[in-house]
Amino acid sequence: MAYDLDLTDNSASLAWDGRNKQVVLTKEVDFSVAANQLANTKNMCLFNIPEGVLIDEVLAIVKTADADISDIDIGIFTASTQAVISVDGFVDGADISTTGIKRDLAGETYSKTNGTAGYYCTVDTDIVVTNNDAQTINGAVVVFVALCTDLR
Repeated sequence: MAYDLDLTDNSASLAWDGRNKQVVLTKEVDFSVAANQLANTKNMCLFNIPEGVLIDEVLAIVKTADADISDIDIGIFTASTQAVISVDGFVDGADISTTGIKRDLAGETYSKTNGTAGYYCTVDTDIVVTNNDAQTINGAVVVFVALCTDLR
């Protein structure tokens, strides 16, 4: 399975000399740009995370809302095969029809609200957003944020 949109350069997002350092990865996506528009059930790879890194938290900061979109997921996939580990492991059903910080409040598998310590990457892993809304995301501007701890 190939990602519908891949905004990475297919390399790990973290330097290899960061042991025990905390890293904040951010990526701003302007969905009004035709190349970034995400139709229903389509996914977009945001970050490549190397083996040995703990993904502490993932969230979205909606700077410009898309009035039609009320259901996006943020999860994790295996980098080498793009197999789903958890399509909504960090955020399930976020509403981006309003601005503000969107993070998991329902206790998804790897979110802090579930009481877990995030997701430890035993293989190279991708953080992926999926559009589960019936409408195409074509108006939002969203900053995706991944808080990680390098344990390599």
